[in-house]
Amino acid sequence: MFLEIVSKLVSESLLSLYPIFVKKIGISSSLQLWTRLTTYVLIAIFFVNWSFIKSSLLTLDSITLGLVNLSHIFFSYEGFRNLDSGVSFAIFNSYPLMILLLAGVVWHNSYFLVLLGLAFFIYGNYTEKITTNNNENFGYGIVMILLAALTEAFIYFLVRRIKTTNHWNHVFISYFLGAVIMTAYMVYNYKDFDETVDKGRVGLAVIINGIIGTVGYFLRFYSSYRLEPDVYAPLSYFGVVMSYVYGMLFDNELLNWKKVLGTVSILASNYFAPKGV
Repeated sequence: MFLEIVSKLVSESLLSLYPIFVKKIGISSSLQLWTRLTTYVLIAIFFVNWSFIKSSLLTLDSITLGLVNLSHIFFSYEGFRNLDSGVSFAIFNSYPLMILLLAGVVWHNSYFLVLLGLAFFIYGNYTEKITTNNNENFGYGIVMILLAALTEAFIYFLVRRIKTTNHWNHVFISYFLGAVIMTAYMVYNYKDFDETVDKGRVGLAVIINGIIGTVGYFLRFYSSYRLEPDVYAPLSYFGVVMSYVYGMLFDNELLNWKKVLGTVSILASNYFAPKGV
């Protein structure tokens, strides 16, 4: 079990780098969307079942998944841009509760802890804005990261509707339509981007997406098939801890009691919520 646990912790450490990556890479949201979408598709083509792809790619479920996933990535990137790394990652982790509610699970009192956590974050931002006169985009960031969590919940149900045991098929279908849309957008606006874009940063974005995406998700899949839910789920929250660590190391973000209580409240809600869908 040691190897499986290490795999899970490493995967969460890699994937929780995304908030910092989004802020620090220094390219537009459009380019970030395009590099992620195309990189994942190009990697997935080596592992998919092409007969399944041909029969499934143009179905309503697949098209819906592609559009929802494109929206999800945009929402998450905007949320990461406008919130501290740990705050955005903690709020994003409200998506398991959204899955339960969308599945028809009766409201449980533990869900109030999510609202309490959001209240701590909002209060913390309010007091910080008074003392530093910044964080003008906090409200926008909150809305974006909540939409990212909601679309993540939608993705869970859409993926389950596409029946395949090869998860690379899911990756390809999730990202292909978005990659086509964003590639068309980039070609149409090529002259504008060609004059202003740092091509070295775009290349770096492709490499980082490839590393974070392929290694991070492979290790997540590996551990998910070998760890029981009561072990796997708590380890998922290691990513929230690491997002705070990365924020302090690379973006000079500060940790205070309001962020700590907000994060603990959201994670506690996940812990005490009824299990099973």
